[in-house]
Amino acid sequence: MKFRITHITRYEYQLPVSLCHNLVYQVPVNHSFQQVDKVNYNIQPAPHFLATREDFFSNKFIYFSIEEFHKNLSVEIKSEVEVTEPVWINTVPKNTMPWEDVAIWLRSSGAGSDIKQFYLESPHISFIPGVKEYALESFTPGRPIMEAMLHLNSRIYNDFDFTPGFTDISTKLEDVFLYRKGVCQDFAHFSLACLRSIGLSARYVSGYIETLPPPGKPKLFGSDASHAWIALYIPGVGWVEFDATNNMLVNTLHIRTAVGRDFADVAPLKGIVYSGAGQRMYVNVDVSRV
Repeated sequence: MKFRITHITRYEYQLPVSLCHNLVYQVPVNHSFQQVDKVNYNIQPAPHFLATREDFFSNKFIYFSIEEFHKNLSVEIKSEVEVTEPVWINTVPKNTMPWEDVAIWLRSSGAGSDIKQFYLESPHISFIPGVKEYALESFTPGRPIMEAMLHLNSRIYNDFDFTPGFTDISTKLEDVFLYRKGVCQDFAHFSLACLRSIGLSARYVSGYIETLPPPGKPKLFGSDASHAWIALYIPGVGWVEFDATNNMLVNTLHIRTAVGRDFADVAPLKGIVYSGAGQRMYVNVDVSRV
């Protein structure tokens, strides 16, 4: 499957900004089931410094700075990728090792630090009251880890309502759990809290997913959004990705941009501005087949 992704972010500042430094995590990455064919970006005003770099988690990101007064900022990233079917769709058996054995293995010398780092708390992931108990309803004694994870994924999908606007990035995990409402990043964070609370390694994945309009309706350009899901480490298999928002294993509809401990590591656009007032942000995302 081939996709063209356009991600446009615009800022309007109440007062001029004299200097800004920004990190952009909107560029798809190459890996075993995704090949990036083309990437173009247009940033206005033109940056005084721009570079593509790699972070601690091997994500590619764009760093840029603008060192002149400006009241508007526009960042447009266009990319084309080809996605093939992930290995876990048809080849990973549900009869994997019991989840408790995985948790024990993760604390042994057999697991590397690149895996172990993802069973710890992080800026947006804390072991809030009740989260472990919620996880253990799916991760019952002796249950194969793949089977248990599919069950947890399904429960989050059914127990939580997808409610755009109810949360933002400052919303605490406790409130997401209490009100059972949120969006993809909230469900990903809650999944991570469940898994890490019982000693399993899981990481946050950011990217995009193809969405289709209702039958008979045209698709509106810019009506898509960035997306988030999680990856669980299963010994002998590797990182297997699950999308609780849509109750599915990640497949050829998903385009990955970055992985991290949580949203804080891979926010699509983050940075620092020097100004004396507020701002408004506008985002348009479009994912279409080529």
